[in-house]
Amino acid sequence: MAGLPIRRRGAPLERPRQGRAAVQILEFFLYIVWLGSLVGIAFIAAPAAFAHAPAREAGAIIGASLRTLTWLTWLCGGLILIIWLGRIPVDGRMAILAALLVALAVGTTDYVQGSLAPRMDAIVAAVPDSIDALPPGDVRRRTFEALHRRSSNAYGLVLICGFVAAALSAARR
Repeated sequence: MAGLPIRRRGAPLERPRQGRAAVQILEFFLYIVWLGSLVGIAFIAAPAAFAHAPAREAGAIIGASLRTLTWLTWLCGGLILIIWLGRIPVDGRMAILAALLVALAVGTTDYVQGSLAPRMDAIVAAVPDSIDALPPGDVRRRTFEALHRRSSNAYGLVLICGFVAAALSAARR
């Protein structure tokens, strides 16, 4: 037992510097890929698709992109969540808050893809042309627009939670 440091009760755990740096680089990469992909779809791909393709095709492309992003969310968000959970003994409340934010972001993405997107897809499939061709008072159009607003707001929440968690990671240095 000689030579082994004994940690005081309540003292932070010491981790090797190289390991911490590697985890932090991985974490930042995961945030960049995950949140950057969502930003790219929302602010670049979706406006371009709807500006240059018929609404039905543009919606199908963006819908497929968001379904793929869900897998990316599970991978990146899941790994980030594991990283934050591992930091709880060291960072305490900050790590718990960040883990909850990441879990909320992943859960919100699942809510959109599991609940809202299938209902939107069903409405689109039931309409012979595009949603925009329906009269403004049509119940299918109103329902689709309400679901689309909820979806957009939910993805906004994902971005906010993700960026706040990333900021907490940067602030912990």
